[in-house]
Amino acid sequence: MKKILFFAAMAAMLLNSCADSKTFRKQNGTEFTAQPYGWMNGNEKVKGVNYEICTTNIVLSIIFGETVVAPVLLTGLELYEPVDYNER
Repeated sequence: MKKILFFAAMAAMLLNSCADSKTFRKQNGTEFTAQPYGWMNGNEKVKGVNYEICTTNIVLSIIFGETVVAPVLLTGLELYEPVDYNER
């Protein structure tokens, strides 16, 4: 029973990681959504969007380091979170 609760808690923490997508408005009025990215999907970085490292994902990666899967998913897919947009 303890293992089931542990894995349920781990799954809940992974699903509620801090890196969230964010919607921005361009000067011409159109909106777009920037997704978080990591080292596995770096090609999804949007030009003009400023990103910052998600420290919660780093801490969770350290805590669940023995599972190997959690750090790979947290840093590989959601290491950088969109913060703001500068249209130039």
